[in-house]
Amino acid sequence: MPDMDFMTNAIGSAFRSERLIYRAIENNEADKHFYFTQLQSDPVTSALGDPSIHRPKNKSLSDQWVENTRNALLAVMVCLLGDSSKGSEPIGYVTVRELQPYQRRGSLSIQIAPAYQIIVNWAMDWSFRWGGLHSLALGASLYNERAVAVYRKAGFRQEGISREAVYRNRKWWDTVQMAILEHEWEALRDIDGPKDLRDNI
Repeated sequence: MPDMDFMTNAIGSAFRSERLIYRAIENNEADKHFYFTQLQSDPVTSALGDPSIHRPKNKSLSDQWVENTRNALLAVMVCLLGDSSKGSEPIGYVTVRELQPYQRRGSLSIQIAPAYQIIVNWAMDWSFRWGGLHSLALGASLYNERAVAVYRKAGFRQEGISREAVYRNRKWWDTVQMAILEHEWEALRDIDGPKDLRDNI
């Protein structure tokens, strides 16, 4: 495929997959309503995605959430592609925050409605293809076994443990820090380097 075709195809598909579209988080009532009602008001989703004190959340968090996403390297609403009459339905969000620009290291944060925890691979692909990162890191509390298993299956490796870092239900839980490096991602995708990307779009 000629370079121009390769690039236009890559750019055109950067924010969509077969079933999902990744769009900007908007400072509007619809996005704030989704965040509050589907992610923060659900006690399980909220506790699995947020290590802060487990308590009922108020709607003002939605305004803070939108504001906090403004400085992220990437902040997208993850939406199911719908038919043309319905448009797309939000199912969660992804942020990638740059930790140390000189290290090209980012921190991944994902919160998805329970039925749709399927987007880790897209977030990794974006981070290394478009975000210019060399390393993508995340943390997960060990009581969230499903998330830890998903991250391991996606290729993240354990870098460390913060002992007794999160308090839940009268127990202190460890938090695992995990990361994937660019060359590890390339090996997972069977990519030899930037030139080989054109065959994997």
